[in-house]
Amino acid sequence: MTLLIVYAAISIVISFVCSILEATLLSMTPSYIAKMQCETPILAEKLGKLKDNLDRPLAAILTLNTVAHTAGAAGVGAQVTAMYGSAYLGIASAIMTVLILVLSEIIPKTIGATYWRQLAPSSVTILNVMIVCLKPFIFMSEQITRRIGQGYSHNIDMREEIIAMAHVAKDTNDIDEDESRVIRNILDLHNIKVKDIMTPRGVVSYVDANMNINDFEALMTTIPFSRLPLLSNDEFFGYVHKSDILHHEGETKLLALAKPLEVYLPTQNAEHVFNDMLRSRNHLASIHDELGTWLGIVTMEDILETILGREIVDESDTNVDMRKIAKAKWLKRLAK
Repeated sequence: MTLLIVYAAISIVISFVCSILEATLLSMTPSYIAKMQCETPILAEKLGKLKDNLDRPLAAILTLNTVAHTAGAAGVGAQVTAMYGSAYLGIASAIMTVLILVLSEIIPKTIGATYWRQLAPSSVTILNVMIVCLKPFIFMSEQITRRIGQGYSHNIDMREEIIAMAHVAKDTNDIDEDESRVIRNILDLHNIKVKDIMTPRGVVSYVDANMNINDFEALMTTIPFSRLPLLSNDEFFGYVHKSDILHHEGETKLLALAKPLEVYLPTQNAEHVFNDMLRSRNHLASIHDELGTWLGIVTMEDILETILGREIVDESDTNVDMRKIAKAKWLKRLAK
C-alpha cells in the first residue's frame, strides 16, 4: 500500500508542478517583461529568454509531465495488480485518471493562470534547471519541431492585438471608455485620410490677402482665430498670425506677412501629417488636390479631435462640426 501511495503521490506532485509552470509561462505577457526590465533587469532578461525560446521550456515541461504520468500509471498499476489482482486494474486506472485530471491539470493550471505574476520569479529558476537536466530530450524535440515548422513564420499584428486589449480592458473596467477610445484612435490614425478630418474650404475662416493692416484691424475683434489663411481670387497664399500684425505699418498688405504652409494631398494619412506638424511646430497644414486646387486646411485641433473621438469646443465656437456645415452648404447649392 505504501508504494502505491508513493507512486501516485510522486506522479501527481510532479505533474502538478509542471502544469503550474506551463500555465505561468504561457500567461506571461511582453508588457509584464518590459515592466520587470525597469524593476529587476536580471529577472526580466531570464524571462525574456524563456519567452523568446518558448519551445525549450515547453519541451522540458511536457517531457517531465509525460514521464511522471507514464511512470506513475505503471507503478500504480503494478502495485494494484500485486495487491488486489488484475480485476481491479481498471478501477485503479479510472481513479488515477480522475486524480490526475483534477489535482495535476485543472487546479494547478487555474492557479498558474491566476497567480502567474507572483509565480513568475520562482518559475524561472525551476524551468532553467529542468532545461539543463532534460537537454537531450529538448534537443530531439527541437529537431522535430524545426522540421515541422520549417518555412512558417508568425506574423502578429501588434496594432490589432493592442486594440483588442483596449476593448477587453474597457469591458473589464480596467480602463474607462474614454481611455479605450483614445488608445484605439491613436493606433488607427495611420488608416485615416486627411480628407476625412480636414476643415473644408467652404467653412474655413480666411481673409483677403490684398487687405491692408488697417482694414484687417477693424475686423480683428470679430475673428476668434489667431492663425488665418490668406486667399485672393481663390488662390491660396499661406496664412498670417495676428501677433505679426502688431509689428507692421497700417498700410502693409497681409500678403507681405504671409507664412507658407506645408501642402498635403487629401489621400495622405493623418498620422504622417500629425508627425510633420509636431516636427515643424506648425498648427496648420494646407490640403490641395493633384492639380493644385486648394481644398481646405487641417489643424492640430482636427487631429487631436480625431484621437480623442470628440469635438474640442471653446466658448467662442458657435458650430460644433464644421464638416457637417460644409456638407449642408454643398447640398444647398445643389438644390438651387
